[in-house]
Amino acid sequence: MLLDHFSMSSFSVALDTLITLNLVHSQPIYECKTYGLKDNKALSDISIELTTDGNIEDIETDKDSVLIICGGFRSALKPEPALNKKIAKAAQSSATIMGLWNGSFYIADSKIKIGESISIHQDNKAIMQERFPALHLSTSAFTEEGSLFTCSGPNTALDMMLHFIKGAYGADCSQAVAEVIGSDRIHKTDNKAANRFLRSDTHTPDCIKDAILLMESNIEDPLSIDELTKLVGISRRQIERLFKINVGVTPARYYMEYRLTRARQLIQQSNLSIFEVSVACGFVSAAHFSRTYHRFFGQPPTDTRRTFQEE
Repeated sequence: MLLDHFSMSSFSVALDTLITLNLVHSQPIYECKTYGLKDNKALSDISIELTTDGNIEDIETDKDSVLIICGGFRSALKPEPALNKKIAKAAQSSATIMGLWNGSFYIADSKIKIGESISIHQDNKAIMQERFPALHLSTSAFTEEGSLFTCSGPNTALDMMLHFIKGAYGADCSQAVAEVIGSDRIHKTDNKAANRFLRSDTHTPDCIKDAILLMESNIEDPLSIDELTKLVGISRRQIERLFKINVGVTPARYYMEYRLTRARQLIQQSNLSIFEVSVACGFVSAAHFSRTYHRFFGQPPTDTRRTFQEE
C-alpha cells in the first residue's frame, strides 16, 4: 500500500527483499502487488509517480499475505477509513502487517491490537504521542509484535525484512537474501557504509540515533554538524566521540556517505538527471557532486547509471 509521497527507498528495500527471497528459495513464495489510496497510481517522495496494480478497494488478504503500508516524510497523517478497514480485515485473517516509515500511523489508527510498542519515524513522534497516548513509541530500529512489524525508516527496513524472513523461512534463507542484496546491489566501495546504515544496535545512545534520523530527514538541505549538535543537545566534541565509538566514522563522514548512497539509489532507480540527483542529495553543484561521487564509488555517476541499465 503506497501512500502519497511514500518513501521510494523504503519501498525499494522491502520489494527487493521479497523478490530476492523468491530467487533464493526453492520456489517463488510471494507475488508482489502495489496499490494506491484512491487511484491506480501513487506519488513517491522524489516526485516519481508509479502506476500501481490497483487501488485500496482491490486489496485482498489471507493468512499467507503480507500487507505493507509504506509512508514517507511528506505523507499526510490523517484518517483513511478505507485503509483502516483493510488493515483490520488483514489482522482478522491473521495476515502479516508491516509499517514502513510512518505507515505505522495508519496501523495504530486502525485500532487493531498492537502489543507493547510500535516504531515510527522521529518526525512523526509528536503527532503519534498526541493521537495515540497509550502507545509506546520507538524511533530506533524496528519492532515485532506477533505478526505486526514496524520500522522507522529506510535504514531499518532491510533489518526488519531480514528478521521477518529469518522467523518465517529460517536463518539460511535470511542469510542468502542478505548476501545477494549485498553483492548484487551494493558496490564494494559502499559496502561498509551500507553496513553502518543498516545497523540496528540497541546500545547506541539515543542522541546518536536522533542525529542519524535528523540526517535522514535533511538530505536536500543538509544540516551543519553544529546545527545537529544543538538539535540533539550535546557538544560537537561529544557527538564526534560518540559517532566514532558507535558508528565507526565521524558524523560528517557518515552524513556524506548516506547522501552519496541515496544518490546512488536515485541514479539506479529513477530517471532523474545527474543534476537533479545532485540537488536532491544536497550538493552545491553537479560538478562537486560528480567529483565526490567518483572519489567514493570509484566511478562517475554517469557510469553507474550506464552499468545499471545494462544489467
